[in-house]
Amino acid sequence: MKRRKKDPERCDEVCVECRNRFSCRKRAMLGYERLAFGSTADAFRLLMSSGDDVPDVGALDLFNVAEIKRPKDGAMEIKFFDRLKALEQLGDIPESGDAASSFYEALTKSAGRIGGGSDDT
Repeated sequence: MKRRKKDPERCDEVCVECRNRFSCRKRAMLGYERLAFGSTADAFRLLMSSGDDVPDVGALDLFNVAEIKRPKDGAMEIKFFDRLKALEQLGDIPESGDAASSFYEALTKSAGRIGGGSDDT
């Protein structure tokens, strides 16, 4: 499956749509689930690629990657987020997301007011 290149304007639209559809709790759960259970195949594909067949990095799913280093010796180091910590965080998310949602809404409203905009939706 080929992924589209990231379009910043489209990403903003998706984020707004995501905020409207899901509570903060649900979005956090989805992120932690992706970290805990997501595939690392694209990162492995990048690691195993040689100079001639380097894949388009923008088309790879590197969500689980915390850090990529290329030391002077030409090797590549890829560090992943800790799956067990993601599972622990997933277990620590409270069952009702009302407190988190109201906190998030208050935070976005105050940030909108500080930035000069009116975010009273």
